[in-house]
Amino acid sequence: MTTAFRPMTRNLLLLCTVLLAACGQAPTVSIFTVAPGTIAKGASAKIVFAAEGEDKLTLEPGAGDVTGKSEVEVSPAETTTYTLTASNRSGSTLQTLTVTVGPTPASGFKLNAAETFTAGTPTQVIVTVVDPSGATVPSYTGTVHLVSNDGAAELPADFTFTAADKGVKSVPVTFRTAGSRQLIASGTVGGGMAGSFSTTSSPFTVNAGPAARMNLSGLAPETESGAEVSFQVSFVDAFGNLSRDYATQLHVQHSDESAPAVPDVTVDTHDGTATLRLTLFKAGVQTITVQDTRNDTVKVSSEIRVRPSRAVAYELSGMPAAARVGEPLALTVTALDAKGNRATTYAGKAHITSSDTAMEPPADVSFSQGVALVSVAFRTQGDQTVTATEVGGTLTATSGSAKVTSTQVAARIVLSGTGPTTAGAASSFTVTVTDTYGNPLTGYRGTVNFSSTDARAALPSRYTFTDTDGGTRTFFASLQTSGLQRITVVDSARAELTASGAFAVSAAAATACDISDVPATAIAGSLLPVRVTARDTFGNIATPYTGTMTVTATDAHPQAALPAPAAYSPGGDQGSRVFASRLVSAGGQTITATDSAGGWSCTASITINPAAPTLHVALPTDTNAGYPVDAVVSVKDTYGNPISYAGSLTFTSTDAAAILPGPLTLSGSESGTSVVTATFNTLGAQQLKASLVGASPLSGAGTTAVHGLVYTDPTPGMGKVRFVVNAAASSAKVVQLDLVANAGLVITGSSTATARGGVYSAGMNLPLDTTRVEPDSSLLVEGNVFNLGSAPKAVAATLPTTGPTAGVLYTGVSQKYDGAGKFTGDVALLPGRVFYSVRLKLPATAPVGTVFNGTSLDTRFRAAARNRAGDEVFSNADFAIGKLEIR
Repeated sequence: MTTAFRPMTRNLLLLCTVLLAACGQAPTVSIFTVAPGTIAKGASAKIVFAAEGEDKLTLEPGAGDVTGKSEVEVSPAETTTYTLTASNRSGSTLQTLTVTVGPTPASGFKLNAAETFTAGTPTQVIVTVVDPSGATVPSYTGTVHLVSNDGAAELPADFTFTAADKGVKSVPVTFRTAGSRQLIASGTVGGGMAGSFSTTSSPFTVNAGPAARMNLSGLAPETESGAEVSFQVSFVDAFGNLSRDYATQLHVQHSDESAPAVPDVTVDTHDGTATLRLTLFKAGVQTITVQDTRNDTVKVSSEIRVRPSRAVAYELSGMPAAARVGEPLALTVTALDAKGNRATTYAGKAHITSSDTAMEPPADVSFSQGVALVSVAFRTQGDQTVTATEVGGTLTATSGSAKVTSTQVAARIVLSGTGPTTAGAASSFTVTVTDTYGNPLTGYRGTVNFSSTDARAALPSRYTFTDTDGGTRTFFASLQTSGLQRITVVDSARAELTASGAFAVSAAAATACDISDVPATAIAGSLLPVRVTARDTFGNIATPYTGTMTVTATDAHPQAALPAPAAYSPGGDQGSRVFASRLVSAGGQTITATDSAGGWSCTASITINPAAPTLHVALPTDTNAGYPVDAVVSVKDTYGNPISYAGSLTFTSTDAAAILPGPLTLSGSESGTSVVTATFNTLGAQQLKASLVGASPLSGAGTTAVHGLVYTDPTPGMGKVRFVVNAAASSAKVVQLDLVANAGLVITGSSTATARGGVYSAGMNLPLDTTRVEPDSSLLVEGNVFNLGSAPKAVAATLPTTGPTAGVLYTGVSQKYDGAGKFTGDVALLPGRVFYSVRLKLPATAPVGTVFNGTSLDTRFRAAARNRAGDEVFSNADFAIGKLEIR
């Protein structure tokens, strides 16, 4: 039994569990929570729930039936209590929770100033708390921290909003840095909510405060004396901000009393800075002070070093009022700039001179730091000065005057007054007895003697000085030998007291001449030195001579080269001049030099020998080809002096076609001259050269211009009939011109009597210059176009030189209409066939020029080729004529 009922018992228990409600048990709520429990207005919260044994779940208000769900998101507009109801057939279970809705959260700040900012002045900044829409959040109770991009700003400590602030609070802010400044406000959310936020204000303009001090800038540490100095001053407030738009008047002072004062300057600094200018003169450190006349406390000072400018003058100092001869004196030379400063950078040199010409000048002195020291000692009594002059420059200075006195100590003799004199003239000189420094000894009473290097000189006698001489006396002497001569004076009792003076003795006026340097013999053409020397009465070379000398010779040869008359220059010639002469005529010759004014002259003889022999070949300047010309062969020197010469000569020519003379033998009896004949055949400059047979290089050549006929064909392809040169039958002397067909004609009919369509005759009247050509022995040569038959033939050519037909070449050929070999029909014409040819010859003396030119023939020109009927097959325009000329 027990076994039989176990399955049944299990099923009843299961049914009882499933149908719990039927057993009388209500559902339970196991989970009902919300997160977060407090939200801001507009925010959401999530309600999570779970129940057991329920048939239905509801959430109120708002959600309704939430059966099968485990969570719901809600967004109440205000604080709301939510009820979760779990129910089944046995009953229901309720649970509640509240979602608190707090005030709207703040998201930022507005920061506004009640007025403009001035550096250092507190200004109220209004801080307004705003939500995302920009609306004020009056419920904000957070804490705010302010910072600024002005690191020197004075900001309030962190401050907390209270409910009474209603989201707006005013705090003091003091900016100290001018310009664009900003505040950054950072705050906590507050009101029980976590979080923070911050806002950066719009830029505030902070103006500088009142000017509290002045700054000076742009002032160079150093300037040059006299140069303009410019610098800037600016005004700043107590915090160093540049004060713009500041107007005032500035008083400028400097420590340089020599420089001009600076007038007060009115400034209106729109940019906060003003530029000032002034000029300083005195070298050294100077102070510049700028004072704001509106505010005694606002001023600025600065130092600048003034350096001297370039030196423009010297100053010489240290000269005493009185000095003794030979006493050393220390002087100072100072280089000064334009403002009187010592030019410390000057490093030139000064040359020292004195009014005392006897003073030994010191060496040029160098400057250091613009100063040079010099020592001098005067040697001459009287008022004396010293002058310093810049070496290579223009600076100079002269000292004050010193009264120089002498002491009567050691003596010496000075001979002065010497100088240039003329031979034979009385010359004066002065003998002075002096102390060591050249000052005269007025009490000297010694005796002196005289001597000279000129043995012919007339000198003063022995002399004893007297009281009236005062140590100085003038004497006279006459010197007669030119050149540098000396006169010596010596104290007869004291040989050490002696002196001498030099006299430059010039020759007296020239009265004669002589010729030197001319050799006894010379080769013709050699350059001869002819030295002509003018002399005075004493035989001295007359160095002052300024006359004109003419040199002549007995050689009248045109190639003799004698100098032009020449005026002597005392500075260059010194009375003696070399004339270059060239004599060329063989034999004895005389050279004469004549003074053009005085009439005196001098001569020299010389024998001229011929120069080296040369062969000479003389040809006419021009010759025509093909005609013989005489060539004169001679043996002479370069100047035409004939030389009897024996030997054999052969001849060559640049003209390979020339007919040359045979060898020529000279016996020496020809006086150096023979005549041979040569014929040239090639146009242009041609040479005939004679050469000595043997090893000697003796040869000579002559040149002639060979002229001949040259024909230029008409332009290729031009004309149906062309007048062209037959080169094979032509030369420079004779030219053959062919009248050639350049077109063809075909005849009809085969009979000699009936053939038509060809040519029967041809002729031409050609104007030309009969002075340049003449007929050759055969003026007309038959061609190969026509059948001319037997003699007599219808062939004619003539070149009249007189009468109405003169100057025209008449030519013509025709077939015979009757007689032996007649041919009465036309003949065919083939290109290249020759109608006939004309031969013209060059006359022996024909001049160069044009014979005829086909491009410019006159109206006498006539040319034609006719058929049997007499019709012109070719006429003038069909004929192409070239140009014949003599070149």
